[in-house]
Amino acid sequence: MSHAKFSSIDLFVGAGGLTQGFKTQGFNALFANDFDNAAIKTFVKNHELPISSSDPIESINPAQLRTQLALGKGDLDVLLGGPPCQGFSTYGKRDTTDPRNKLYEHYLSILKEFLPKTFVMENVLGILSYEKGQVLKHVIEDASNLGYTTEVLILNAANYGVPQTRRRVFVVGSMGNTKIKEPPCTNQDAEKVSTRERNILIESQLPLWEGRATSSLPPALTVRDAISDLSIEVFLPKETHKSVEYPSNVNLSPYQIEMRKGSECISHHSSKQMLGIRKLRLALMQPGDYGTKIQERLLNGGLSDEQIDDILGGVGLRDLDGCRRQDIEKELELREALQSGGLEMETFLKNFDSGGFANKYRRLHWNSPAHTLVAHMARDCSDFVHPEIDRFISVREAARLQSFPDSYYFVGSQFQQLKQIGNAVPPKLGEVLAIQVRKHLEKSY
Repeated sequence: MSHAKFSSIDLFVGAGGLTQGFKTQGFNALFANDFDNAAIKTFVKNHELPISSSDPIESINPAQLRTQLALGKGDLDVLLGGPPCQGFSTYGKRDTTDPRNKLYEHYLSILKEFLPKTFVMENVLGILSYEKGQVLKHVIEDASNLGYTTEVLILNAANYGVPQTRRRVFVVGSMGNTKIKEPPCTNQDAEKVSTRERNILIESQLPLWEGRATSSLPPALTVRDAISDLSIEVFLPKETHKSVEYPSNVNLSPYQIEMRKGSECISHHSSKQMLGIRKLRLALMQPGDYGTKIQERLLNGGLSDEQIDDILGGVGLRDLDGCRRQDIEKELELREALQSGGLEMETFLKNFDSGGFANKYRRLHWNSPAHTLVAHMARDCSDFVHPEIDRFISVREAARLQSFPDSYYFVGSQFQQLKQIGNAVPPKLGEVLAIQVRKHLEKSY
């Protein structure tokens, strides 16, 4: 794009999703920081960056950093960042003693030192209720005392061209009395703020804007729009950095055409391997009477080798070469049990999957946006099963659902890649914010 270049400092950058969105609108990062070494390497790999750091943000001296970057107060165009959300998130157990809960204060320290023209701070919805909204209120009050006009935006990525339902809180500030305008929705399918969350904001007397999608807009993008052009065959985790040509003779959606720009092949099309017992659970979830017939055959004498191969994909979906000894033994024992039969299904599953959850696995749907991707995918992809194939989604499929272009390269192991993607701000969501910030800067400065 031909916009004049603007400057940014990017904190808690992760893989750089928010930065990628701002990059499309002419913003150049002068400095980036993240404590995750693999994530900062991914960031540097994809962005021209004079200075980066994986040091703890607590060790960064804001005044020394400003001197190093040769910036006067007020010179910086935008400060970006999403302080870690582990303590704020309602996804798991909240820990009020988690030291990461205070990292937002270092963001505010850098804001105070640089006094940028604008700032954008992203976080999970849980920050609305954490400590009864006091953390968010603290951010607003500190920014106001520095001279900023702030807005609290609750945005659903599905309303902005991302094939995923993902609601996040953005605190957006501009120096002076002129506020940054809210981004208009581009797609339908908004999720409403809950009454509890709204009451928290009202009680805290914080400004709030929630994206409203009208029926005149096109529908939200779907999983089919995002990943239907990618091969159903995937690489093993250890092969996640391999590249493969795009499948030929595929009808592409406009979104897929956009994601392919600048890329001649697919990288990171690797999927977490699945234990045989998990593959069996997925087979039991198949529509129709497929799962029922499996149960009947198991009880009445077991399954044939051909049926077992069909369900498990050989000796389980996993490549047992290099697996732990106990995993190899479990897979072989599972195959023997399927051959012998004579067991009730519930007894069978209990014996082989103790502590498992029968309804744990969740398929994506071709004709709907994906549900929210999370960093926990790195450990367990059970919530993200391919819509059609009995496997978990690949790293590249997850990146597509987050709106990372295919040219975006992720550094590190498959575990680290999935963690980076799950933590990221979708670039296309970052872009709609960048458009509003750019318009504000062009008009006000």
